[in-house]
Amino acid sequence: MFQILKTFVSVYETHNFTRTADNLFLSQPTVSAQIKKLEEYFDVVLFIRHGKQEIIPTKEADFLYPRALKMMEEWDDTLLHIHIEQNYRESCVLACTQSCGMYLLPKFVPLLIERFPMIDFHFPIMEYKTIVHELEQSKLDFGLIEWPERSEHLQRYVVAQDELVLAGRKEANYWLINECMTPLQEINDHYLRENNLSPAIIRTNSYEMIKNLLNQGVGRTIISKLALSENTPFEVLEMDNHRNFYFLTKEEVVSDLLAEVALFIRTTLQENAPPNR
Repeated sequence: MFQILKTFVSVYETHNFTRTADNLFLSQPTVSAQIKKLEEYFDVVLFIRHGKQEIIPTKEADFLYPRALKMMEEWDDTLLHIHIEQNYRESCVLACTQSCGMYLLPKFVPLLIERFPMIDFHFPIMEYKTIVHELEQSKLDFGLIEWPERSEHLQRYVVAQDELVLAGRKEANYWLINECMTPLQEINDHYLRENNLSPAIIRTNSYEMIKNLLNQGVGRTIISKLALSENTPFEVLEMDNHRNFYFLTKEEVVSDLLAEVALFIRTTLQENAPPNR
């Protein structure tokens, strides 16, 4: 049954029987047969088939998908811990956006690794929408983002607050734009349009580069106040310039140890929120 659920999850995510067959090293007829067996078991239609390529999940598939992920995750966790040894090390993947990775992680990681010495932590930096998507698919354990992306499959907790400011010298000739598709880029584009500004643009996909250029006196941009050095000039924005940092978890954390990690991260961040200067 778990192999069939694994096949179902792959078809649901790829919308394609052929791709699922390639991903799982199965034949396409085997994939079709497993989905048919699952549909017969539940006596429902899980996918609407339009031709050979287009596969559309039904509402029954939408209902089954998060539950199948949970069952598979619980099974994997059970297999790991049935054969647990004295030196077994748990793993934990906490994905962060660039801002969270620079300003929140350093505040609590020393406390985290001291509290949980038998856990191997991984802190990948990702775009916020990718974090939400991969957390929904149980590819991550937790996430830290600074934009209120909603998901019916995730829990979201406010753990700190940030302030956006217009940074840089007023006489600067360049505007700094992070070309990654983020709400911060949209905020900068909107500000330029609303104020009828047409400055020369410096584009980069590096938040760190933008921060360092500002701190070296090059260009202007709307950015987190936390990014600025003590000598970087800035103006308070007339718009609503506050945003929250959010800690994301799945609706239920399967491992008791990871549930303890989640609670520790939340409380530590809330107690040690970085102040605005």
